[in-house]
Amino acid sequence: MGSANWLNGSSGMRSTMWREEHPWAIGALKALIVLFALICLWGQYACYVVAGDVVLTYPETAPARWPYTIAGILGVACFEVAMVPLWRLLDLARRHDVFSGKAVFWVNMIIGCAAAEGALVLFVLLFGMFAQFDYCDPTSGECFPAAVTMPAVELGCLVALLLVAAFILLMLIMRSLLVAAIAQHDELEAVI
Repeated sequence: MGSANWLNGSSGMRSTMWREEHPWAIGALKALIVLFALICLWGQYACYVVAGDVVLTYPETAPARWPYTIAGILGVACFEVAMVPLWRLLDLARRHDVFSGKAVFWVNMIIGCAAAEGALVLFVLLFGMFAQFDYCDPTSGECFPAAVTMPAVELGCLVALLLVAAFILLMLIMRSLLVAAIAQHDELEAVI
């Protein structure tokens, strides 16, 4: 259970700020971050394996194998990198140091990871829409246009782009609220 304490200084009450402590929640979130990191490592390996299986099943998709595999691995890596700033933000919350200004850097890192993820999704969308390859069947020698994407993938990319854009906008608003809270915290500290 979380407990709440008044901040006490050496000469009585130092601040009127109320502190909530939830060490169990921070611990649970850190455990989930470790679990997600392990799942992401497996996901990066799965991108490579699944791409190979798709090419074995549908040989006409071979020209698109490596661009999609690399984009998938990098997309998962963006999510993995974003977990580092999240871990640091949890450390700041545990130490009650969120208003020191250090949190803004880590929030900016999360926004940067989301922007990189959005760029990767945009690449996948544009690659699928505009890339054209010919596939030559080795048995018959006949060449025809390769299958680079499907309408469902393009729709999924559009939805993902909207979600990433919404997340970035939300994080920008949260960042501005954090900056305003830090400024108000500093003003209150100066008064008290």
